[in-house]
This record gives sequence, C-alpha cells and structure tokens, in this order.
Amino acid sequence: MSERCISVKMMGPMLEVDRLSVVYGGILAVDEVSLQVRPGEIVSIIGANGAGKTSILNAISGIRPPDSGEILFEGESIGGRPAHDIVARGIVQVPEGRKIFGTLSVKENLRVAAHQNDRFVLRHREHSNIRNMFPSLMNKLEQLGASLSGGEAQMLALARGLESKPRMLLLDEPSLGLSPKLTEEVFELIRRLHAQGLTMLLVEQNVRQTLALADRAYVLESGRITQHGPARELLSDKQLVYNYLGISAPV
Repeated sequence: MSERCISVKMMGPMLEVDRLSVVYGGILAVDEVSLQVRPGEIVSIIGANGAGKTSILNAISGIRPPDSGEILFEGESIGGRPAHDIVARGIVQVPEGRKIFGTLSVKENLRVAAHQNDRFVLRHREHSNIRNMFPSLMNKLEQLGASLSGGEAQMLALARGLESKPRMLLLDEPSLGLSPKLTEEVFELIRRLHAQGLTMLLVEQNVRQTLALADRAYVLESGRITQHGPARELLSDKQLVYNYLGISAPV
C-alpha cells in the first residue's frame, strides 16, 4: 500500500515523533516512523500484530530507548530518557495485558501510581475521581488484583494510569481479551476522557470502533507508516476497511 497523507488543519503538536527507529535482536521493528499528537486529540495507530505498534509506545514512554530518531514532548526532547522521568513529565502508558500487581489490593495498585507523584496515600479526595470514573472498583478496594475479572483488571489498569495525573495517556490494546459488552465499556470510558480534554495515543486491534472514536489515525505496516489522516476518512476508505476488517469487497 503506498503512503498517502490526508491533510487537515490543526494546532501545534504536544507530541512529535520524528523518524523513529527501534531494533530488537537485530530486527528493525520500527522503521523511521514520524507522527504527531496535538493537545486534546485521540490519535490511533492501527496495524496487524507484529507491525511495531507497541514498540512505538514503549519508545515514547521510556521502556525501550529508540535506536535513532527524535521524540519531542511540548518541544523538549525525551527520547532515551528513563521511564520515571517521562511519567513525571505527564506521559503515562497503560500497557497491553493490564500488568496490574496481582498480590496487591486494588487500593495498593492505585497507591503505586499515586507514589509516582510523591503521594504516598490514596486520599479521600482522590477516591472521588475513581468513584466517578470507575464505580465498580469502589467495592473492591481491599480485593487482590489477581482475583479480578479481565474487565475489572482492565478498569484497574486504566484507573491506575489516571492516578498518575497524566497529561497524555498511551493506551496499548485496552480491549484485548474482553467481551463485546466490556469492550464497549472501555471505549465509553475513553470517550469520556476525550470529552474532558485528555490527550491520548491509542493502539487497538478493534479497528472499526477505534476509527469511529479517534480524531486521526496512522496505519502501520511492517514498522512503517503507510497511510494517515482523519480517522473517519480512513474509516470510509473501502480498501483499508477490506484489508483490516474483511467486511466488504474492495472497490
């Protein structure tokens, strides 16, 4: 698929990734990827498994330093900085597979996130935000993470990410392994966060719902961006829909 850019007039970027490359074991996982996220946007990266989506998020969040290229957050270079420094700047990643602490209670999982901002106790005023966004967790604060269902664990992972008070949230496959009902709950939560103005970079296999939700999207194939533009315009691209959803014949 040849690269195509569908132009759109927007404000300056909060995050700018320029010619990012990441190598794993001698294999080029991300090949000179460039993308931008502007304040208040949801920007999605879509692509097949193994395309390099998670590698991009890990490079931005400091989990895996880039091999080349530049990552700018509000005009300042953050590429190669340690993860804790990037969290302190306001970029928080909710990883694929939840990654909650199974031997800690729900409350303790939330305290881990609060500690990142030198807050050692989950104060009552912080409970109010969790109560509003994740009411089902309020009855499980003393329950161990390992005892939660898949949907509850995903909600805890999202709540923990929000407890770090992010200015930009990186979401890696938030609906992975969830039922259709729970998937819709996760997407509804993302819509609410978007309405509140939170900036998000979203990696998600559910292409149709993602493109219906996002402002803009990038299509990643074998580590390279092949197409990008307004998400709804990409959703109306019959060839793209056919390639990723297989629900209509190409035209």
